[in-house]
This record gives sequence, structure tokens and C-alpha cells, in this order.
Amino acid sequence: MAMRLTKVQMALLALLIVFLAIAWYDGGREPQRLIEQPVELPETLR
Repeated sequence: MAMRLTKVQMALLALLIVFLAIAWYDGGREPQRLIEQPVELPETLR
């Protein structure tokens, strides 16, 4: 039973590493830009 659990943990770790590698690679493709929008504040905060 312990051997099976270790294999499952290793498979999950491998999937996590692959997912993070793809996210890291794909995240660098587009330049980042700021989101600028006017925000309405309530009268009590002005």
C-alpha cells in the first residue's frame, strides 16, 4: 500500500511540475499592461 501511495504522489508531483512549466512559459508570451479605469467613490470616502 505504501508503494502505491508513493507512485501516486510522484505522479501528482510530475503533473504539478508540468502544469507550472506550461503556465510559466505561456505567461511570458504577452506583455503585461496596467488596467486603468476610473472608480466611483462613495461620498463618505471623498
